[in-house]
Formats: sequence, C-alpha cells, structure tokens
Amino acid sequence: MEEIGFLGLGIMGKAMTMNLLRHGFKVTVWNRTLSRCDELVEHGATIGETPAAVIKKCKYTIAMLSDPAAALSVVFDQHGVLEQICSGKGYIDMSTVDAETSSKISEAITAKGGHFLEAPVSGSKKPAEDGQLVILAAGEKALYEAALPAFDVLGKKSFFLGQVGNGAKMKLVVNMIMGSMMNAFSEGLMLADKSGLNPLTLLDVLDLGAIANPMFKMKGPSMIQSSYPPAFPLKHQQKDMRLALALGDENSVPMPVAAAANEAFKKARSMGLGDLDFSAVHETVQSSKGSS
Repeated sequence: MEEIGFLGLGIMGKAMTMNLLRHGFKVTVWNRTLSRCDELVEHGATIGETPAAVIKKCKYTIAMLSDPAAALSVVFDQHGVLEQICSGKGYIDMSTVDAETSSKISEAITAKGGHFLEAPVSGSKKPAEDGQLVILAAGEKALYEAALPAFDVLGKKSFFLGQVGNGAKMKLVVNMIMGSMMNAFSEGLMLADKSGLNPLTLLDVLDLGAIANPMFKMKGPSMIQSSYPPAFPLKHQQKDMRLALALGDENSVPMPVAAAANEAFKKARSMGLGDLDFSAVHETVQSSKGSS
C-alpha cells in the first residue's frame, strides 16, 4: 500500500497507527485534538490539519472513531472526508457503528467515486498494540484486497463478510455477547466472595473448564482489586449494547439477557464509570453489597 491516512487517535487508533509505523508504513494522521498526534510524529508520522487534508494526500485512509456520531461528522462536516474523496481513493472505516451509519457513509463515499470498506475490529487495547485484532470487513472486495498488507499488520485474522452492514452487524453481535458475559462474570465473582469463597480460586477453576476464556483470565484479577484501567471504555460498551438491542428489535429477536446487561452498563454510566474499562460494570454489583 502507498501512504496511509489515519483519522482518530484514541486508545485503539493510536496503538494501530504505531503498529503501521513500526512496520514501515508511511502514515499521515489526524485527530480532533491535534496534540494527540505529537507522539506519533516522533515515530515518523506526519500530521494532516483536517480529515479532508488527509484524504487529499493519501490514496487510502483508515478511520477509527468512537461512535456513529463521530464517524458521521468526520465524513460529512466541513473539511471532512467528502470534500476530497474521489475516484481512485479508498476509505476504510474501522469504527464500531450500526449498519445504517455504515451504509450512509458508504453511499456518500461511492457517490463521489470513492471506494468504501467497513472494517470494525474485535479486540481492545492490548490486541491493538500487539497487532492481534480480528478484522470484520465488508464492502468493496478490491479495496479489501488492497488493504490486506495493512490488515496483516493490524490483525491476526481478517474476514470479508460481503455487503456493507455485515461487518457492523457481526461486530455488534460479538460485543453484545461479550457485554452479557462480563455481567455474568461480575455476578459470579461477587457471589463467590459473599459466599466465603476466594474469587482468585474461582478464576483458577473457570480457567480449567469449558468456559475458560482470555477475557476472564485477563480482567478477573484487576476486577477483584476494583481496578479498571480502560482498555475498552465502558461508555463504548454500553453504546454497542444499545446498537445490538436495536438490531434485535429490527429482526424480532428476543434478547432478555443482553437487555439486562445493557441496564447494568447504563447504571455504571450513571455512577460516573463511563471512562473506565467496561469491566467496571462489576461496581454495579459491588454497590449493592452495602445493603446485604
């Protein structure tokens, strides 16, 4: 691939850009707070003053933004992507959004002659830093194939899922399951503790059984310590639960477990935990312990 543009340098975007730079890619970066770019410049990135400036300079541009509103504003606002996207340029949106948002962006990009791929990722801060993300792409196959050298650096596996919207839907299903599991895990840790069991022993038992998984192993010890450094902020997890439940509504799929999990994440947000890791939903179970 030629020089790559990268829009959005949050927890994920910054780690992904670092990986690209480390593997010899030339990258031009933009972030709403431009000072976020400084560290990447030290590692060889150049700065684009606006999303439009990045698009103009680069044949391919990746975006990694926080939510549907941010994804839309970067494309449609003044000095946005649409001002410079044209034939021969590709736009790859790796943000987690709903299928409708993705389709809206896709239609606008392709109407200007540009090429579009949605490519949300499964994985949080550490997989992003280690180039171990799972990439869920959909849209234009030729752009997917052109992006594979970058995807191979950013992820451990890429899937091409067909038409635009399918990547978004797959990501929401994955995150809905993850959020529901996190709530059950939180309740289990608390139940073990309140029953006079050692929660660390619970982690060892879980790790040897059929429901062993990297999330429990990685998050459990810090949750027991009530420590939640943000790898995936809780406010984004709650947004994904909300979008997944809307997808359930559209398809008449009953989702009582996911709905209850969403309420717990909403409670956590109301407790001011939105910027902590999504495992901080554990505090919603903790907060009821005083009443026992």
